[in-house]
Amino acid sequence: MDWSHPRLLLLIVPALALLGALHWWSSHPMPVARRHALFGVRALLVVLVLFALAGPAFDRRSTKETVIFVLDHSASEGARGVQAATAAANRLSQALPAGTQVGFVSTAEKAAVLRLPTGAQTVPELTPDILTGGGAETDLAAGVALARGLFPPGAASRVVLLTDGYETRGDLEAAAREAALAGVRLDAVPIAGEPRPDVRAVALTPSKARLHEGATLELRAVVESSLAGEGLARLFENGIEVESRRLTVASGQTQTLVFRRTPEQRNLYNYRVRLEGFAGDRVPANNEALALVEVRGRPLLLYIEGEEGEAHYLTEAMAREGVRLQVRSPQALPEALTELNGFDGVILSDVAAHRLSERAMVLLRDYVEKLGGGLVMIGGMNSFGVGGYYRTPIEEMLPVKIRAPDGEERQSVALGMVIDRSGSMSGDKIELCKSAATATIELIGKQDYVTVVAFDSEARVVVPITKRGDNAGIASQIATINAGGGTNIYPGMTGARDALASVKAKVKHMIVLTDGQSAGSGYEALSAQYKAEGITVSTVGVGNDADMQLLQAMAAAGGGQCYTNVDPAAVTRIFTQDAMKHMGRLVREEQFAARAVERHAMLKGWDAAHSPQLLGYVKTTRKATAQVPLVTDLNDPLLAHWRFGLGRVTAFTSDCKSRWAALWITGWPGYSQFWSQVLRETARDAESGEMDLRFEVAGDHARVIVDAMEDAAHFRNNAKVEAELSFLPAGSVGSALKPLTRQTLEQEASGRYAGQFDLREPGLYLVRATAGGQMVSGGFVRNPSGESATGRVQEDFLKRICALAGGQLLAADAAQLPPGQQARVEMVDVAPILLGLMLVLFLADIALRRWDNVLGFIESVRDWRR
Repeated sequence: MDWSHPRLLLLIVPALALLGALHWWSSHPMPVARRHALFGVRALLVVLVLFALAGPAFDRRSTKETVIFVLDHSASEGARGVQAATAAANRLSQALPAGTQVGFVSTAEKAAVLRLPTGAQTVPELTPDILTGGGAETDLAAGVALARGLFPPGAASRVVLLTDGYETRGDLEAAAREAALAGVRLDAVPIAGEPRPDVRAVALTPSKARLHEGATLELRAVVESSLAGEGLARLFENGIEVESRRLTVASGQTQTLVFRRTPEQRNLYNYRVRLEGFAGDRVPANNEALALVEVRGRPLLLYIEGEEGEAHYLTEAMAREGVRLQVRSPQALPEALTELNGFDGVILSDVAAHRLSERAMVLLRDYVEKLGGGLVMIGGMNSFGVGGYYRTPIEEMLPVKIRAPDGEERQSVALGMVIDRSGSMSGDKIELCKSAATATIELIGKQDYVTVVAFDSEARVVVPITKRGDNAGIASQIATINAGGGTNIYPGMTGARDALASVKAKVKHMIVLTDGQSAGSGYEALSAQYKAEGITVSTVGVGNDADMQLLQAMAAAGGGQCYTNVDPAAVTRIFTQDAMKHMGRLVREEQFAARAVERHAMLKGWDAAHSPQLLGYVKTTRKATAQVPLVTDLNDPLLAHWRFGLGRVTAFTSDCKSRWAALWITGWPGYSQFWSQVLRETARDAESGEMDLRFEVAGDHARVIVDAMEDAAHFRNNAKVEAELSFLPAGSVGSALKPLTRQTLEQEASGRYAGQFDLREPGLYLVRATAGGQMVSGGFVRNPSGESATGRVQEDFLKRICALAGGQLLAADAAQLPPGQQARVEMVDVAPILLGLMLVLFLADIALRRWDNVLGFIESVRDWRR
């Protein structure tokens, strides 16, 4: 027994006490026996009232079962399939236990009730209007949903689906889940349709639903056949035939035709593939498939070139391919996400990391990850590892690792870092320098040597020359550096030189960092001497107070690089860049031929035999989930690509200009096509400003969803978003669109608006959504009949559907259904029974209080009988 409000039962005792007191104080003249009987009746009545208010209920178990058979009568079944389904339903229903309620539903394009659940266990006659109405489609989900609503309460529910498993509309998987939630078991009986000679266009699928002008589009037409023969496959673009192919088919064969188009103008393009001329085709209604593609303006990419005067090679090539490039210097990179969002992609070509601020790198990462932008990093002497991108937001996005491949760690290196620790370096400066030294040590090999010397007026060897084995120990030594004292570079350089000279290494390099003017002289001659001894020297001047002229002279004499006016925040990037560049492992300048090892849209038309050699590249290693379509002769990544957040990132480890790609530029017509494909495949998908549109099609309904933004970082709320639906019937492709309906979309989340449209018939549907002065458009297709006549059953699909709803796929000749669900438990409300007893007690109360009238009535009845 269960109770809705059990606490009300606590009122029984006080209620009976009150009733007893009233009975005791009552002075109504009445015999004692009748008086006590009246008290008992009223006491029982009070108890029943409180019981009823407490909401009692009890569990009742029922072993009864209601079974509803859903028969598929679509065109794919044919007359023979319908007869087989009817026979199977009769056989299974008559084998059910006596008393089982049995119902019948028929479904094709629409579902219809043949008979409500009753004791009759034979299939009712399938009338011609049911068999011929809507057989060109199959909506199995509608049949299951209709059956689910016919079950009476109090009995176990089972649906038995008799079908070949081919659905052309609706979502049977979703219907099975809903049935399971409602406690309905779903079994299926495979009924193969009547095999008839048929050639069917299953689908026409574009490689992209939206693309830019001049981009190459692939249309894949899937064709199934249950006959052998020859015919034509014709492709129409906006109603005009653009291609025709001879097509040979074989029975039981599925093949895919690939059509390529390059739309040159902004427009909404509708495509139709039609199969013609196949002798003996018995189902011509499924010979067409449709596709809709929106072509928008040419893509615009921001091109950041690190070497002045070299940007024109790629810019001129892309102008011929219809890709717009806006060339800027690294310093002119946008510093606001809203400005960067105006580009479809960003190209970083041979740009050193220290030329980009930390804010700019974070901005690029947010642009790719959150706004879906594209990033292309192109190699050069200042890119990838030699560009100092270790431990930066850019490295995180790249599809390649920028450290040297393990196999390249053969020649030993000795690296000395000479760091100014004078009083002017206190605070963030010295902390950033320590962090830079630690990061640089992580980049060298385990067999390489490293030493760190800190100087003020004197020098202190912080890390004696040692192999990079214990990173933690070296880092703890570096952490002891503190600021204080004057500035004298000479003893620091001397200490580092003595340490480097004490070991045997093929490459020896020294990095000197200071932020002020150094005491002493002769530094240029000292750097030249070190170079003669095989030790190169690079210099780093932090801030504006360093002696830039001296540092430049030292670097020139020492054969290294000079980095001046450096922001302290960029010290880590400079250290890692300089170390990688002078260790000589990451750059390989030798001729090699690119090899294609993975298929990718970027390599359409790639002809390895005619592509010239490249003259160098930056060494990297691929990340685990990246695609690497092109590799070098040593199998190092040349072209790598992956998704990062909402956007895409591509890495090309050679360059696109005259140093390493000179032969590509001068001797290869495919240079323009290759880079056009790389940039288009990386660029952000075509969008409509601050509005985006997408669709969710299910059955006879399409849900339209619009995302609206105020700017790149803020949603647009409380806007009036209106959507207009236009339609072009399948048989009229090429004619004008007909407006169907217009509605205001409702806001359902921040910046998100949605509405639902009813789909009437096969064809092309175009939706235009407007909000103020902004507009976004898009479309979807509903293909003509997808019915087939192959005579096959989708058993794997039916097994999965049955498993979702606790059922099983039976044999086609099964004689009876397997045992159903266990006894069904339902809650029975006791309140109606209590109300009936209360009515009887109420009448008894009246009779006891009006006993004389009752006796008079009895005497009258006796007199009447006499």
